[in-house]
Amino acid sequence: MTFNIALVGCGGMGRRHALGYIELRKYFDTVSLAAVCDVHRDVASTVAEIIGEATGARPDIYTDFDEMLERADLDGVAIVTSTPMHHRFAIKAMEAGLHVITEKPMGLTLKACRQMRYVASTTGVTLAIAENFRRDPMNRLTRALITSGVIGTPYFTLDMHVGSSNGAVMHSTVWRAKKNQAGGMVLDAGVHNADLLLYLMGGADSVFAETSTFESDRTLRPMSEVAPGLAKLYDHRREDGYSTGDSVEHTAVDTAFGLIRFDSGAIGQLSMTDTSHGQSLAVSTISGSDGTLYRPRSRSGESPRIVRRDGVEITGDALLELVPDFELDDSTSTLWDGARRISSYDLEFSTIDSKILAYEYLDMVRAVETGGQPEVGVREGMDALALAYALMESGLKGAPVTVNDVAEGRVSEFQDEIDIEMGNSWINCSAGGFLGIPKVFSLDIRARIFYGFDRLQVSQPRQL
Repeated sequence: MTFNIALVGCGGMGRRHALGYIELRKYFDTVSLAAVCDVHRDVASTVAEIIGEATGARPDIYTDFDEMLERADLDGVAIVTSTPMHHRFAIKAMEAGLHVITEKPMGLTLKACRQMRYVASTTGVTLAIAENFRRDPMNRLTRALITSGVIGTPYFTLDMHVGSSNGAVMHSTVWRAKKNQAGGMVLDAGVHNADLLLYLMGGADSVFAETSTFESDRTLRPMSEVAPGLAKLYDHRREDGYSTGDSVEHTAVDTAFGLIRFDSGAIGQLSMTDTSHGQSLAVSTISGSDGTLYRPRSRSGESPRIVRRDGVEITGDALLELVPDFELDDSTSTLWDGARRISSYDLEFSTIDSKILAYEYLDMVRAVETGGQPEVGVREGMDALALAYALMESGLKGAPVTVNDVAEGRVSEFQDEIDIEMGNSWINCSAGGFLGIPKVFSLDIRARIFYGFDRLQVSQPRQL
């Protein structure tokens, strides 16, 4: 069976997904990218031509999402637009009976995620989240080392990324500067950190954070200056209404310093900013009763490193001796040319990125075929976003918050402004049901009122 999928959003990340599909086709023929959709036909055409030249099959091009759903023969869609459109397109696709994989973060807010969760549950389709850090073979090895007890009982983790953007807009993309579009390094990039922390440390209970927007005046600079390693993947995209050199008001949080209490009792520090001028710091460690594990940079191919409490350092292939049962799964092994047990690898970033994206598609299709759950599904997507938003909610509240309260909407002040601008009124929900909605209505009708489906409006895809 061939799984026909459409790529929705053909900007920089859309182009990366296209390359991931091309990489996938080198090893598997179970997925066919049948259509691409973007509001800019020339942008969609660029991506369609890249796919056609590499695979011999050029996907159909659409500029209207609804038209694509009506006309294209699809089994699923990959949503790779700006974050505000994730839940809108996902819900439309799921209600049309299509399976969905959407880029991270899962939704614009946790309310949007709960909308997606409800529709996925009622339609029975698969909803997967394209979270890539945990799929890196080196992060697989890192998790195996931790769960095998190599560093003993984990006590605490430090995840600190402190650097400077020199006043530029992140990834030269204006929506990434805006709070109401889930912008800012702490949220847009931080959801990666959040998911990886949960993958390695287990569930998070509570967060206490201080946050700020220190630099609200930013400049839209060329991608070649802001992120030269990605520039060639993003040079075809367009963002209407803005030009290089424009001043941009940055309304998103740009700095967060947070303390996390994990369900296990371990403590974490997650700190991120792009306003640290003259100082750059990257620390990713997990310390336990028997030593400290130094996490490698995701998608770098670097080996983890362990320093035991007696000072002995272990890295490279010596790590594999500590986890004799560690093996990459069949799909990852195939994509890494048959490797089963590796402690490092040497590949270009674009190749690594493509292999991991290819795996994400395989994982979704496998879930569809087996009736199981994707590795990163609704729960994982919501947990990661709730942890990232917990930093914001705690920073605004000036007090600790629980991650579950953020996930389920009991703490939402920071997000309320976004939800209002999105056009959906907010009604708190407790374990007792949908508050303020008479129980004379059926559960389905109350859910539709609560989640605002009847007010859902779909516009055209924007680029990521």
